[in-house]
Amino acid sequence: MAKLTAAQMAEGDAVQIADRDPSAADLKSGLFYPHYRGLTGTLTKLYADGTASVTVDPESLPAEIRARHQAGTTAMRQKWLDGLSDEARNKLSGAEKKFSLRYSLLAGVSDLSAIERVAQTDLELENPPARKKAADLDDAEARHLAEAARRGA
Repeated sequence: MAKLTAAQMAEGDAVQIADRDPSAADLKSGLFYPHYRGLTGTLTKLYADGTASVTVDPESLPAEIRARHQAGTTAMRQKWLDGLSDEARNKLSGAEKKFSLRYSLLAGVSDLSAIERVAQTDLELENPPARKKAADLDDAEARHLAEAARRGA
């Protein structure tokens, strides 16, 4: 892992948070807590004050926090879906119905190290959206035009 300076970092970089004990200054600033140790994620925003926003990879969370995060995601998803009308819910794609919450935190740039980007997780590869073929699009268009002509005639 290579230590990076703010000038060397870019949004989208894969990073790991330092594995160290928190100091008194960390407690005061709120930029480092023991449960941050060793987490991996994606750098989402760099700030001029030497801090950075990191979206944490859920797989790198400790088991207890990951379970709580997944339970919260499931509860919020269900609450959102329950608030939609049947018509709106039926219009959603499978991916839209399976949204997940991001776990983001603010950390000091000095606590971030560059890491190799890992391959896509099984979750990301599980249900890739199906790409429609030209013939399918042509058929759908023909059905739509026929229906429109029938209504207009």
